[in-house]
Amino acid sequence: MSRDGRCGCAPCTGARSTAVCPCGVDTGCPWPIRNPAGLGVLSYRLGDFSSFRRAMLRPGTGEQELTAWRPGAANDLALQVVGWWAYVAEVLDFYSELIANGCYLRTAPLPEQVNRLVAVLGYRPRPAIGATGVLAALAGRPAPVALPAGFAVQSKGVPGVEPQTFEIGTPVTFEEPTSVASSGDAVEGGPPAGVPPGTAVPSARAELLVRGGVLVRGKPSAVAVGDRLMLLPRTWQPGKAPAAAVVKVTALVPERDPHRRVNTRVLLSGTSGVAADAKAADYRLLRHTTAHHPATVPAASTVIAADTIVLDGTARALKTGDPLLLETPGKGPHVVRLDGYEELVWYANANSADPLTPPAANPIPLVVARLSLDTGGKKLDTEFGPYNPALTVRAGWTEAGALLDTPLLRLAALPARVTLAARPAAVAPGLSRLALLEDTRGAGTAVKATARHDSGEVTLDGPADTTLTPPLRLLWDLFPVSRGATVPAELLGLGDATLPGQDFTLAGKPVTYLAGGSRSGEGYSSTVELTVDGIRWQEVPMFHGRGPAERVFVTREDEAGFTHVLTGDGVCGARPHTGAVITATYRVGAGAAVPPAGTLTQILTPVDNLSAVRNPVPPGGGADADPADRVRTEAPGSVLAFGRAVSGDDYQVVAARAPGVSRATAAWSWDPAQQRAMVRVFVGDDDAAVASARAALRAACDPNLPLTVLPAVRRPVSLRLGLRLDPDRVAEQVVARVREALLAAPGGLFAPNVLGLGEAVYRSRVEACCLLPGVLAVHGLRLEGHGPAAAIDGGPGGPRFAPGEGAWFDLAPSQLFINGKAGE
Repeated sequence: MSRDGRCGCAPCTGARSTAVCPCGVDTGCPWPIRNPAGLGVLSYRLGDFSSFRRAMLRPGTGEQELTAWRPGAANDLALQVVGWWAYVAEVLDFYSELIANGCYLRTAPLPEQVNRLVAVLGYRPRPAIGATGVLAALAGRPAPVALPAGFAVQSKGVPGVEPQTFEIGTPVTFEEPTSVASSGDAVEGGPPAGVPPGTAVPSARAELLVRGGVLVRGKPSAVAVGDRLMLLPRTWQPGKAPAAAVVKVTALVPERDPHRRVNTRVLLSGTSGVAADAKAADYRLLRHTTAHHPATVPAASTVIAADTIVLDGTARALKTGDPLLLETPGKGPHVVRLDGYEELVWYANANSADPLTPPAANPIPLVVARLSLDTGGKKLDTEFGPYNPALTVRAGWTEAGALLDTPLLRLAALPARVTLAARPAAVAPGLSRLALLEDTRGAGTAVKATARHDSGEVTLDGPADTTLTPPLRLLWDLFPVSRGATVPAELLGLGDATLPGQDFTLAGKPVTYLAGGSRSGEGYSSTVELTVDGIRWQEVPMFHGRGPAERVFVTREDEAGFTHVLTGDGVCGARPHTGAVITATYRVGAGAAVPPAGTLTQILTPVDNLSAVRNPVPPGGGADADPADRVRTEAPGSVLAFGRAVSGDDYQVVAARAPGVSRATAAWSWDPAQQRAMVRVFVGDDDAAVASARAALRAACDPNLPLTVLPAVRRPVSLRLGLRLDPDRVAEQVVARVREALLAAPGGLFAPNVLGLGEAVYRSRVEACCLLPGVLAVHGLRLEGHGPAAAIDGGPGGPRFAPGEGAWFDLAPSQLFINGKAGE
């Protein structure tokens, strides 16, 4: 109680009291306890040190004060005792509130308290689940490869993911390996960027001109900068001028193809005469080796006719069908084709206009060549005149280099079919077979491949939105792996028949649990194998209903993450006999983090003839142990479901509990084909999680009710906002903290798995995340979508942004734009 009579409690704030405060409580007024529904923390405290001390110093009813006592004097033992008890009361009251909060599932602050509360419901929080994957084996030589049970492979460490060990559970043997000497089946084929999935196209861009030049195989030694070359079509229709182009070399640029071979990009000028859709396979790049000139004597003779030219000498190296280039100063070049060649005797001193007629005396004979030409409909005498000594006929055109298609550096879609470099395929034709398609980065995808008979062509069926970097190769020899490093025959202790329910703790953690199996009864099973004196016992989900002679055990995890193995009590489940040696073999390692594609390649178990292993597809299906917040919501839901999915919430609960699933939501919709209601479940994880949720729901839902399990819809968005900043703060640091509040895991608003599937976001919620110390105001906030479904329910300005049914907002760091400006 203060000097003015106020006790300090909420009802008394601003009120004056003399004897009894307005809250109705006498001196030392306890704090009012009000706990409306939905609170995350219970209010259970009666006071603190000050209020307890005041209550003890106030006189009680009927008490008489000591006339000689003056409180406040130095070294007053009575005041010290009052203070001590006030401290004790505050500490006890503090822990009483903690105990009260720990008694309720919503308010329990510690994970171990949550686990104890849900244990009353018979709910077991899901442990960490190990990922599974498929690897490809590459043999060293054409001989069998036998992988034993327990064959182990380790991943390379990458930032954020420590090295992980994966093993196989059962032996795998490849009697006739299809991939030998680390080669696989080299692939030619695939669509260029932008080609729709399913379109069969060549393995490279077939355009002749790319980036201002043509691609020539290797390093052409006969081509130099400044050379005049000709691009000539391979086909030439008689009577028509070819779509040829006389070009000039401006630069030679080496390029590496996906196979690391060096070719040369010959940059050219003067290519305007070549069609934009010209194909490299339809053209030749030529250079001339000889030049000829028309005859000049006798001067009055007709040297150039409509389709013939007489040269001043012989040109016996010319062949019918050769291209010729006619050019003269001031006139554009003309490409013609040689149709005929004959040699004539002209007389240099002929008296008439006919050079074939010899003069009467002293004839001077000349051997000349007359060329019959296919001019494509043009008249040469009209173009150049009947007599033109300046005309040059360039001939002897030879290949300057083999033209190549421009190799694809990136495939934006899965090719519908590919052609193998080594033909035919090393598998049975006509049968669809699972294979891994790997690119040069070590990444790829799983496909169903079907080889054609006596051909190197293979048809592929797989994810359409696959991005690949050539060259590609198909890997056929596949084997399954799952995460976990084996701990062999760990000694747990000795049996004691006098103890009901012996409890043994495994030394390694986290113990690997794998999706599937029935031993746990929860859609996953542990890798623990318990033996008692060499006899294997069976894991069961619970002891209830088990007989006293059944050799069974159960597992559980404690608050520290260690796994306990419990045996029966002799009534439900057998007791190990006294002195029995109890050992356990299990695997260690689990969680949602998995090694990226191309990193799970280090062989830990040597195997004869095994050269390498490849993983172009990363493992999937792993999950972290359920956090306390997830357990709070799913445990009550599991009690309502009782293992059966009836309502929409039941479907969501069952799907969310499936191994590898971190987010799931269910929605009722109408099936127009069958004219009845149906349930659609969206799962916000990888394909393995979708399959896991589908399997869990298939076992729990009504088989007569149509069910669709779909991957959640990713909705890419960009966020733009402006900040009014405190001028006394460092702007860069404030903006960085705002970015963390929006994007940083695990608590950022747009961090992975923070927003639920289909969960709407209000503008005020985004602004609240931005209003950190140093931010005075937020303005101009806009959330915009990208892609086919760019429109967002509520518009880019809000106030409510809804991703749609089964969708979630994906905000990449590069799509967050913050404009910070100092305020006044």
